Amino acid sequence: MPASERRKVAQQIGLGALKYAMLSVDNNKDMVFDIDDALSFEGHTGPYLQNAYVRANSILRKAGKIPAEAPFDHPLTSHEIQIIDLISRFPTTVEQAAEEYRPLVVANYVYELANAFHSFYHAVPVLQAGSEAEKAARLRLVAAARQTLANALALLGITAPEVM
Repeated sequence: MPASERRKVAQQIGLGALKYAMLSVDNNKDMVFDIDDALSFEGHTGPYLQNAYVRANSILRKAGKIPAEAPFDHPLTSHEIQIIDLISRFPTTVEQAAEEYRPLVVANYVYELANAFHSFYHAVPVLQAGSEAEKAARLRLVAAARQTLANALALLGITAPEVM
């Protein structure tokens, strides 16, 4: 990665860490900011969320394209079901956060989705799926998760870098 690109990504990660650390605390409570904790790639941090987006992006880049359609007629894993369930809850989560004036609701949601995606990433083969139909369905699921992560991060004012 060229130095200019590294600088841009580092800035996105740093700002994402700061914003998430601030928005992941209830807005009527005091917070203690620890830069080392905020920059960690593990747990409730901006970089952890951004890394989930980058991983999804990497899978889709390696695949070359997202299939136009795919049957979800294979037996779904618990990881796939969890991601589908979380994606389906995104609109109501955003509505709740807006009604309550609490960005924490979206922050917790995007952490839950990123955590589910990281588990999926480690447990479920996408590019090496058992059949082409399974591969296509999983690629579409990865694309949906990536888009939902990007949308949730954008609502928090956090940029989702393409690479890390």
